[in-house]
Amino acid sequence: MFPDLRSYLYASQILSLGLLWIHRLLQRNTGGKMRIKQITATSVRIPYAAPVGPYIGRRSVGGHGTLGAGGLIVKIETDTGIIGWGEGTGQFETDPNTVLSAHRVANIEGALVAMEQAGISRGPMSGAEMALWDALGKQADLPVCQLFGGQVRDEVDFCACMGLKEPAESAATAREYMDRWGFRFLKTKAGDNPDDDLRIAESIQGAVGDEAVLRPDANNGYSPEEAESVLRRMKSLGIRYFEDPCSSEHLGALVRFRLEIGMGILVNMGVGTADTVLTLLANKGADIIMPDTPTAGGMIGVKKVAAVAEAHNVPCLMHCSHDPGLKTAAITHIAASSPNFSGPNDTCYHGLTDDILVEPLKFENGQIGVPSNPGLGVEVDEAKIERYSA
Repeated sequence: MFPDLRSYLYASQILSLGLLWIHRLLQRNTGGKMRIKQITATSVRIPYAAPVGPYIGRRSVGGHGTLGAGGLIVKIETDTGIIGWGEGTGQFETDPNTVLSAHRVANIEGALVAMEQAGISRGPMSGAEMALWDALGKQADLPVCQLFGGQVRDEVDFCACMGLKEPAESAATAREYMDRWGFRFLKTKAGDNPDDDLRIAESIQGAVGDEAVLRPDANNGYSPEEAESVLRRMKSLGIRYFEDPCSSEHLGALVRFRLEIGMGILVNMGVGTADTVLTLLANKGADIIMPDTPTAGGMIGVKKVAAVAEAHNVPCLMHCSHDPGLKTAAITHIAASSPNFSGPNDTCYHGLTDDILVEPLKFENGQIGVPSNPGLGVEVDEAKIERYSA
C-alpha cells in the first residue's frame, strides 16, 4: 500500500471513530431524532473600512478591489425549534429543501452525500453543513469544538491580510494592524510584478522588524523560475514564509524552494478535499497546508484534510475567503479542536464595518477567543442579514 494512501485511510478511520462518538452522544441526549424542517439561504455583502478596504488582489486575476466580506448565509430550521446557522459561498444549484427535507440533522455525512449527488457544489454545501453542526451543538448543549473531540486551545491566532498597496502605504497598514488589533502575523498580496513585490516586502519588513512575521502570497502568480529568484531575494530580506509562489503542479520546484532556499512554503490553491493533498504531502512539497470550508465541502472536510496533514507531520491553518462572523467563528472551532492547526489563520474580519452577528467577534493581541456557548457560540441578527443582503 502506498504511504499516501495509508495516510488517507488512517485519517478517514480516525474521523469515522469521532463521528461515531458524536452520534452516540446525541442519541443519549436527544434520541438523535431532530430533523430538518426548512432551509433558507441569503447572500450578504458587508463593506470594509480602511485600511483593509478596498482589498486589491492580483491584477492579472481580476484584482480590481474587494469592497467587503460576503457569503451565503444558510439557516436551517428543525422540527424541534432549534435553528442552525452556517456560512458558505456561491448559490445552491438545486433547492436544498428538495434534497434534505426531513433529513436527520445528526446524519451530516449522509447530508453531504445527498447534496453531492444532487449536484450541489462545495461552496453552498459548506454553508449547510456548518448550519447542521451549529444545530447539533445547540441540541447537545455543547460548542462545536467539543463535538469535534475536544478543545486544545482557548484562543486562536490570526494573520491579518492586506491587499496590494504602494510600499509606504503597505508599511503604514502593517503598523496599524499591529498597533490597533495586536496582530503579529501579516500577509500581503504578491504575484503581479516581482520587483514591486520585493519593494512592498522590504518596506513592510523595515516597519515591523522582528515584531511581526510577514507572509507574501503570490496566488500561483510566478513561473517556477521567477519564483526561485523572488524567494531567494525575499529570504535575504528576512522573509521566512511564502504562500503559493507557483502552482503546486510544479512539485519539484516547491520541494527545491523548501530544501535549497530554506523558505517555508504554504499551499492553499489546489487544496480541496483530503485526496487533493496526498501527492503534495507524500513528496514533501509544503511546510503548511491551508484548507478552507468552501473548497473542502464543510468543516468536517477541513478536519479530514487536517488529519491527512497530521499523518505527515505537517501543520495547517485556515484560508480566508473574506468571511463574516459565522465562518470566522467556525474557524476558531476547527483550530481549537485540531492540534496541528497551530499557526495563524487568515482573516480580513477586522476590516468589517459591521457584521450579521448580534455581538461581533473581537480581536485581542491578534487572537479571537473560542466561543463557549452551544453550537458555533454566536447569535445571528436576522435584521442585519436583510440589511446586507446582496
